[in-house]
Amino acid sequence: MAILLAAPDRNISKLSRRVQVLAPELDVRTYPDSGDLSEIVFAVLWKHPPGLLASLSGLKAVTSLGAGVEHLLADPDLPAGLPVGRLVGPRLAADMAAYLIAQVLWHWKGLNRFSELQRQRQWEPYSPHSLPTIGLLGTGQLGRAAARAFQALDLPVAGWSRSGTGPDSVAMHSGPDGLVELAEQSDYLICLLPLTERTRGILNADLFRTMKPEAVLINVGRGEHLIESDLIPALNAGRPALAILDVFQTEPLPADHPFWKHPKIRITPHCSAITRTDEAAELIIKSYRRVLAGGDPPGKVTRKLGY
Repeated sequence: MAILLAAPDRNISKLSRRVQVLAPELDVRTYPDSGDLSEIVFAVLWKHPPGLLASLSGLKAVTSLGAGVEHLLADPDLPAGLPVGRLVGPRLAADMAAYLIAQVLWHWKGLNRFSELQRQRQWEPYSPHSLPTIGLLGTGQLGRAAARAFQALDLPVAGWSRSGTGPDSVAMHSGPDGLVELAEQSDYLICLLPLTERTRGILNADLFRTMKPEAVLINVGRGEHLIESDLIPALNAGRPALAILDVFQTEPLPADHPFWKHPKIRITPHCSAITRTDEAAELIIKSYRRVLAGGDPPGKVTRKLGY
């Protein structure tokens, strides 16, 4: 019995070594050095090559190396009934919350202005007078961590989810009307949604028209949540006032993409929350042992919901 790690676009040699250090009794293989594929009972995948799942005849469960699972659910070779999980631990959630806090505080507190004032040797104290409302699209594990972080600063937080459920301390919305309500009241509208057919393109021109003129859009979900061609006209019209983007439909973002040069767009290279080697290794071992014992991997995905 063996574990297969397959993430062709990443260097996962450190992750493989860490799993073996923590659990030397396990047989850990890294694609393409997969050995006898019939011996693979658990696979950890990220943007895996086509046909790989079809070759893993002994597979008992599969887990995404990151928070997103659309690359697994879209694979036509994914066996029906095979348990699907994802590696989302407390450190990943904390890192996402830290990124969002940093971006919101940078803008809300006007910290960018002080660099220019320093160059000019100007002394102009500034502090915002009102508290911004944080709107969270998605209140899963990452969204809940973000909500706690913002509430620790006594900032009002509201949320939207498919079911309308979320933390007890967060005013929740659901459905098309609830989405509009959240957009209308949010000073920072943050997308943390999983990518499903229902959420694809949810950040679009219609939604932008309902936002406050001074509002900020932050997308840390998936690039496909945003209809990219709708964003620049919306920014030019003043709703939203600024877009902070960490994810894109094509990554890396092409050098000739208009987002690079737009003055109302801030770009980070899909780094808001990156799975850390130590946490990923511990989660892989935990998942593998649970699967061998007949259980489901942590972070089990409900296929019909897409997350």
